[in-house]
Amino acid sequence: MAADSPEGPEGRVDPDFAADVLSDLYRYRRKRLWLTYLLWGTLGLMGGHRFYLDRPGTGLLMLFTGGGGMLWWVVDAFLIPSMVRKHAQEQARRKGAGLPPVELAFMPPLDPERLARPPAWTAEWARTDPGRRTLRLAGDVCVLLVSAVAVAAFAKREGVWEPVFAVLLLAVFASAGQAMGRWAGTPVLGTLLRWSHRLRLFYYFNRPGSPPALLLRSITATITAPFRPRARAEVRLYLQLGAFFTILFILIDLGGELFALATGGGMRAVAELLGTWLQEGAMTFVVIYAFATPIGAVITLHLLVSRTHTLPRLLSGLTAGTLLLALLVF
Repeated sequence: MAADSPEGPEGRVDPDFAADVLSDLYRYRRKRLWLTYLLWGTLGLMGGHRFYLDRPGTGLLMLFTGGGGMLWWVVDAFLIPSMVRKHAQEQARRKGAGLPPVELAFMPPLDPERLARPPAWTAEWARTDPGRRTLRLAGDVCVLLVSAVAVAAFAKREGVWEPVFAVLLLAVFASAGQAMGRWAGTPVLGTLLRWSHRLRLFYYFNRPGSPPALLLRSITATITAPFRPRARAEVRLYLQLGAFFTILFILIDLGGELFALATGGGMRAVAELLGTWLQEGAMTFVVIYAFATPIGAVITLHLLVSRTHTLPRLLSGLTAGTLLLALLVF
């Protein structure tokens, strides 16, 4: 197989959008009322049902406020049927109009022939002289190193390790392409895999930008999101990722500690534990959102411009190695 190069034979790259992946991503999924209520009852205080209904903004507010002090959570019990119905109506409208499903609202209609070709912006990339491509790669490596070291420093200082695991998983899935396809049917890894494919589709149509821009992307995209549809779509993707990991880690922590408290603690201890998840969850979300954004963008960029997965996987390994080494140093 040819070496990693945006030029390669016939100037081709491998976007790696398999037909089964595309058909799965572009399905017009309907949300189940019973599952929405199940999520409301189990993860409602963290906005789990709103994330399921593709409402990440309000879901995030519930996550950070404990369901609005439980009041919002109670009100949502009456709003859920309407939210599920509106989601179904929007999916039907988009399907009838030939638009992508709600989950891919930032994308044009499905065109497998177009997606079989390299992204349009790679033509400019291929014309760039080797020296500038090398300089670009060096800049992208710096972005990965800075992000990995920042996550490690935060984890050591605060004793919050969830962002470390989140970044490691992101690096693996962002560089894997179709290699992780066998995990598509699993609840947690399948969700992360589909998210990584949505991220790749986004950057297929939207060039990620320069290394300095990528390093500050979480800040600039958040500021410009109210004014730029592209920034809103990108922010939405990373909000979903941050919320996914935050809820997952909170459930793991609470599950183990609540069991220990229930068998040997009192109600006061349980209340104190429930009070801490807001603070830890907020810190976890902010770090994942801030540093997963540039890491995911850099690795996805090179997955789109490389003819093989070798360079993206090397960058993924560099990110993981730097993160683990920084944990030992700090």
